[in-house]
Amino acid sequence: MVLLGGVALVVGAFTLFYRGPGQPFIRGYVSDVAATMLVYAFLGLLWRTTAARRILATAAIAAAVEFYQIVGMIPPGIGGVLVGAFPDPWDLVAYAIGVVAALAWERRSVRSGDRTG
Repeated sequence: MVLLGGVALVVGAFTLFYRGPGQPFIRGYVSDVAATMLVYAFLGLLWRTTAARRILATAAIAAAVEFYQIVGMIPPGIGGVLVGAFPDPWDLVAYAIGVVAALAWERRSVRSGDRTG
């Protein structure tokens, strides 16, 4: 989970500073994938439970973010940047990809015996 969190942070930083082709896509969706992976990693570090429960908790957090956007309850300042301001159904797809990627990372780490992944 430590390595997964690190990878998610690196991908997130990349999306924040990326200025090349496809920037709206990268910033809008790849950042959501990374954010979901980071949430999953944090849950994995803090909550010793099954992967299925971590998936459900991560999905619930992601859904809450979209709900807050729909009802317009966006935190001011940096919170608004982190949460986003506009609901987008494609965000849910990005969140799902992030959860699948995080689960795949965890499964690969368990198979290889890597305790830090």
